Amino acid sequence: MDGPSFLVDPHPTYRWLRENAPTYQWQARHTVVFSRYRDVKAILNDRRFSNNYRAWEFAQPEQWPPELIDFQKLLDNGLSLLPDHRHGPVRRLVSSSLTVRSVERMQTRIQQVVDELIDTAVEGDRLNLTKFAETLPTRVICDLLAIPAEMREDLCAFGLAAARSANIALPPDELIASISPTPRWVAMLRRVIADRRENPREDDLLSTLIMARDEGAKLTEEELLSLVFTFFVAGGDSTKNAITWGVRTLLRHPADLAEVQRDPSLWRNAAEETLRFEMFAKSGFPKYCTEAMEFAGVSLRKGQMVLPLIAAALRDGEAFPDPDRFDIRRDLRQTISFGSGQQTCLGAALARMQLVTALGTLFRRFPDMKPLGEPEFEPHPLIRSMKKFEVALH
Repeated sequence: MDGPSFLVDPHPTYRWLRENAPTYQWQARHTVVFSRYRDVKAILNDRRFSNNYRAWEFAQPEQWPPELIDFQKLLDNGLSLLPDHRHGPVRRLVSSSLTVRSVERMQTRIQQVVDELIDTAVEGDRLNLTKFAETLPTRVICDLLAIPAEMREDLCAFGLAAARSANIALPPDELIASISPTPRWVAMLRRVIADRRENPREDDLLSTLIMARDEGAKLTEEELLSLVFTFFVAGGDSTKNAITWGVRTLLRHPADLAEVQRDPSLWRNAAEETLRFEMFAKSGFPKYCTEAMEFAGVSLRKGQMVLPLIAAALRDGEAFPDPDRFDIRRDLRQTISFGSGQQTCLGAALARMQLVTALGTLFRRFPDMKPLGEPEFEPHPLIRSMKKFEVALH
């Protein structure tokens, strides 16, 4: 799954899996790969499949150096590793604070950030699209949390490092180098949280999370810190790749692009269709069986890893007729681009808002945009992640 042809176009592989081995036994990885829409969605909605990698049958104790204990705490208090009695309340607290309505109130500010970053990223007649797309979610999350101006540069660096730390293909020395300032960043965030406890605001997510309660329970400070880390990690990677693949997809379908440029009301559905048509997740995010079970005709062991291929499921003709056709007017009510049920991405509304705003603004300001060659990819075990994708603006 790391070959050049797969990174550019994985869909022949996904089609073969759906048609010939929809429950593929990947012996080398001790895992079962699911590629049909109905199976993938069922896994996402079944609580017997956990995100907690420590539930894997081959999980090994983690050995973090003492100077990175703060980073380990960020992982330990993340949603996927919280015990059951905390996972539900924490998830409900966050989801109630990141509703579609609350995100829509940010649209004006997101538009301002998009315009500012485009102006910064333009170099003559070209735009480094990956640089723009990587920076946008970090800036937006800093706004969402109302990070003080004097801390922005440092915490934006934290956001980028957090997103890159999710790439488990990084060599250990590069990972440690990127996260080594974590103690300083965490100390800064603790100061922001302490100030917000004393001086809560009405318009920022951090104050909302501090004050929120679920059945009498509140977030602990360690959970708050881990949530901020998660916002940067999940928001950074998903939004960056959604934008870069979205632009590339629209440039490769000029008739659809012309239609949405004539009728901007189609941008929301067009953006959603780019996610379905070119979902950037490569092998799927692993799940781990919390018990032995029979599922889709397969016997699964407790602790066994399974891979639900969302990208393959989104090209399944049982759910999406004529699935290999890009159609900006397609009915997308069954989409699982951001997961399903309890596995729906908490920041889905925010990521969609950034994607729609970025695509609409880029093609409004530069209607004659053209790709400058094929994208360059970076090593990543889970995502078809673009390292560099430049476009000509005129």
